[in-house]
Amino acid sequence: MLCAMSFSAESPPPGWYPDPAGSGGERYWDGGNWSQVTRPAGGLGAPQAPQQAQPSPYGATPASQGYYGAGVMRQPMLAGFWWRVLAAILDNIILTIPLGLVQRLVAGDAIDALSLWLADWTLAVTQGLTPPPLPEGAIPPLYLYLFVSVVLLIIYRTVLVATRGGTLGQLITGLRVVPDGSGLETTPSWGTSGIRAATAVVFGQVPLLNLIDPLSMLFTAKKQTLHDKIAHTVVIKK
Repeated sequence: MLCAMSFSAESPPPGWYPDPAGSGGERYWDGGNWSQVTRPAGGLGAPQAPQQAQPSPYGATPASQGYYGAGVMRQPMLAGFWWRVLAAILDNIILTIPLGLVQRLVAGDAIDALSLWLADWTLAVTQGLTPPPLPEGAIPPLYLYLFVSVVLLIIYRTVLVATRGGTLGQLITGLRVVPDGSGLETTPSWGTSGIRAATAVVFGQVPLLNLIDPLSMLFTAKKQTLHDKIAHTVVIKK
């Protein structure tokens, strides 16, 4: 849905302007709000006679540009790197307690056994003794915890993005995930949200990819991470 925008007394006159929803055509501006009427770029039928240049209702300077390039004034901007870092930190803090409980339930005994083994191994090495063997059955619970935590993280990100437009950390910091090229109030579909969540969580578990994924937004025109590119989404700052 296209956001209705109001302008000051110096609002541009009614007319056809490039569609801020990114359709590639033109949308009619009635002087106070965007209509739902669109047409192909350049108008319909025969070429129209040149008209006197009119100020664009999207904002004239790069500083006022929004998500769709030369965007409507007061339109949300693409989210910057540090805003997304802050949102990720908040998500990690929020998830600390539930993931800690899951860890305790799934791999608590294994972690305790490994902690004792590590202390004995360190003591043996420092005294020149033979290190004790790894506790039997201690590793499988750790792999199980890794699997369960990955599934929970994917569910967390999928559900919140598909229903609210962002994770809790993103919502707190005023960020919103939208499909690339869509209206600002569009929420990603369940399929898009699931693909985005799965790629983000899996990339976060793989060495090097866990750095390349977030840093890639510094080198893309729409500030997209790798998982944004794969899911065809962008993150905006409201």
